[in-house]
Amino acid sequence: MSVRSGLFRNYLVIFPVIFAGCAGFIPPDLEYQVKLDPLLPEGRGDYFVDHDDGSVVFSVEGALVKVKHLNDQELNTEFQPLWDGKHINPYTSGEEDPELGYVPPIFTVFKVTVVNKTYSKIEFDPANALLVTGDGDEFTFYDASRKSDSANHFRKYYKVELGISGNEKTLALERMGIVYKTAYHRNRPVFRGDQHYGFIAFDPVPEYVREITLRINELVLSFDANDKPERTVDCEFRFKLEQGLVEKEKGDQQSSS
Repeated sequence: MSVRSGLFRNYLVIFPVIFAGCAGFIPPDLEYQVKLDPLLPEGRGDYFVDHDDGSVVFSVEGALVKVKHLNDQELNTEFQPLWDGKHINPYTSGEEDPELGYVPPIFTVFKVTVVNKTYSKIEFDPANALLVTGDGDEFTFYDASRKSDSANHFRKYYKVELGISGNEKTLALERMGIVYKTAYHRNRPVFRGDQHYGFIAFDPVPEYVREITLRINELVLSFDANDKPERTVDCEFRFKLEQGLVEKEKGDQQSSS
């Protein structure tokens, strides 16, 4: 059961004291969890939940946009450490913050799948996606291309262009290799009868936020004779947000020991 952060800060402070006075007591192993529950618009059949994979779907005349949030625990299952235990998952930290006492999230990650059943060619540009909080704060996506002028860029985040060396550079390159393979890249048209999927990442959402919306602007449904967008549509995916520290399940504690 989730407990709010203020309580957990006290939780983390008092446990060492209890432990010192009771040699047999072991404090619980805590982890930060983020949970999103979809908020579907009322009276609209073009939004629904795919109960097979839990994604939220927007449908428009044979084109589908599927969005699924992946928390850190799911991402760590998706991208396992190397044989020597090195954490190469580019979407999670893997390092406990000594001041917080837990591993904080470093990104908010969605898997986006675009399905084209009808149109000659459609296209989703992740640069047109925004993550918006209930308070109106906006977050832009992290670009995964090798060359970009985006304010948020994975190459900048992992400092691969800043002259790092040794183990730091090796790990950064390992992580960037996964990013290149898994991110939803720009300029990826989806032709009739095909689909394309990938991850889009944003900064972590502040702890006080209780609702977020992923806005996808200008999904291109058709192109003109000059291959310029001719018809576009916007869609958005709203979620109720719960986040905070929880105690790891026993199975997770054993596997992490």
